Amino acid sequence: MLTDREKRKQISVRGIAQVENVANIKKTFNRHLHFTMIKDRNVSTPRDYYFALAHTVRDHLVSRWIRTQQHYYDKDPKRVYYLSLEFYMGRTLTNTMMNLGVQATCDEALYQVKYVLGNNPQMT
Repeated sequence: MLTDREKRKQISVRGIAQVENVANIKKTFNRHLHFTMIKDRNVSTPRDYYFALAHTVRDHLVSRWIRTQQHYYDKDPKRVYYLSLEFYMGRTLTNTMMNLGVQATCDEALYQVKYVLGNNPQMT
């Protein structure tokens, strides 16, 4: 029988494509457009593109979150939690891309697939 520590080590995020380069973003974006949004480019709306991008960025964020959790379980540091009730939802996707350091890469990948996030100001 495996211990808790051994079970946690079995958690793997290697299968998730990283968002560090344009080719990976385009690959993940197209995967989400086809398999998450269930659309192709002929019938996709700007909303479909937006959600495919949001899922692409979320994949990167989740893989980093899991790695952080693995580190916490391994090192067992003290944690401090803070909850702010003043959270502005307006530009969450753009802010997340900036905070992850992938905005320029995402912009280039979207340019190559003929979509500019700025075309939809209400969705940035």
